[in-house]
Amino acid sequence: MATASAPIVFSHWYQLIENLQASPMEFYASVEEGIKRRQLPDAKVSRVDWREGGLFSAQREYLRVGRGRNVFDICGAPFGNGFFVSWWLGELPSPYGPLALLGLGVGIFLLSGFFTMLFGTFAGLILAIPGIPLLFWVFARYLVGQVEGWDDALAAMPLLGGLYVRWFRPATYYRIDTALMFQSAVHQAVLGVVDEMTKAKGLRALSELERKPMLRQFFQG
Repeated sequence: MATASAPIVFSHWYQLIENLQASPMEFYASVEEGIKRRQLPDAKVSRVDWREGGLFSAQREYLRVGRGRNVFDICGAPFGNGFFVSWWLGELPSPYGPLALLGLGVGIFLLSGFFTMLFGTFAGLILAIPGIPLLFWVFARYLVGQVEGWDDALAAMPLLGGLYVRWFRPATYYRIDTALMFQSAVHQAVLGVVDEMTKAKGLRALSELERKPMLRQFFQG
């Protein structure tokens, strides 16, 4: 059982179903079965712990469904006379962010020295002005396709980060549609289990408004 790493959340859903008593473990098992039936490509299911408060507070078990850097953290728990169900959908931060900034600074320093050593101080600096951005473009284009999220820190830079996102990792229709399809599939799996539970207990089904998740802006940078 792993302690959860905090994703950057861009969608959330929750409902308190009154007069429903259920086991969280049975709820999670049913959701897992619903996800398996949908055969989501590259989806991985695990259990993670989230702390209820600070460092030494109790931990609560969540069901995590991951696909790439996108993760669902699903919660089911008794609350009062009812059963609380929620999920959070977000994107895990990359562990390579600070290294990318450090590598960028070291790379610029070394390439500047290489150009001046090879061509002399004046000519080297003149050639470094177009040469370093060109080499960075080739390097960044290669890594974007190899290591997802390596450039999170670059994308978060003031001013330059916006240009970097526009040129190297724009919020394409494909990226947004893929995340939305993942959200829809897992959400439907959760709703399917909730519908089965409420029907079995003779409780009312969730309304259309209660079924809708709260969506934040996707891929802000």
